[in-house]
Amino acid sequence: MEYQHFSHRHLLIPHHFNEESEEIKCKACERLIIATEPFHGCLSCKYFLHDQCLNLPRWLHHPSHNSHPLTLLPTPTYPYGSYSCNACGVPGSSFSFSCAECEFDLHTHCANLPSTVVIDAHPHELKLTFDVPYDGNISIVCDVCGGGVDKRFWIYKCVDCGFDCHLNCVKTDQGTGLNQNQPDTAGGQPIRVNDALDPIRQAANQMMEDQLEMMRLQNQLNRTRMMANLMTWAWR
Repeated sequence: MEYQHFSHRHLLIPHHFNEESEEIKCKACERLIIATEPFHGCLSCKYFLHDQCLNLPRWLHHPSHNSHPLTLLPTPTYPYGSYSCNACGVPGSSFSFSCAECEFDLHTHCANLPSTVVIDAHPHELKLTFDVPYDGNISIVCDVCGGGVDKRFWIYKCVDCGFDCHLNCVKTDQGTGLNQNQPDTAGGQPIRVNDALDPIRQAANQMMEDQLEMMRLQNQLNRTRMMANLMTWAWR
């Protein structure tokens, strides 16, 4: 079905890959369109959009920016023609969810990151964290790649274990980064993603699980002792 999108003056029509198709990049998310993904486009202008990007909302209330709703913009409004994503820090030159008043901008795929994920590199669910909870003088590293973490940008974090992870170090089954079309899972089951483990990391994870279990047992024992003491005092 033909579609008139606000970002383009011509009608966009459905397209399918054929054997001679060249690489096609989505004008919204700036990512390649793969053969299994439905998309619309204008052949004369070579303007193409994933169907998921075609149907992005015009306005978005995002928990990372509660002050104002974010507006979907087809091109950056800054004089230099690009923006820096407040989620990942990577520059963008196409679609964004933006608050002009605060100069707050998100890639479309960053705006749709799942609120929780589970990766093989860590036994617990990781939560999307907008404000890194460390003092300014503390340096932190990604527990997946070992690289430094810029505390201005979002991370995935296990609060109980202090496990921190770059957004881009959370891999999909295809190893291409988080799926920009994946809906948020807030309040539902976390997304399962893969990250191959080596034996050393597996052993470290098992040790962490054992330590957490010991801590839970110790807390339970302490509560039992406390109740016993209270009952003893009650009978005196």
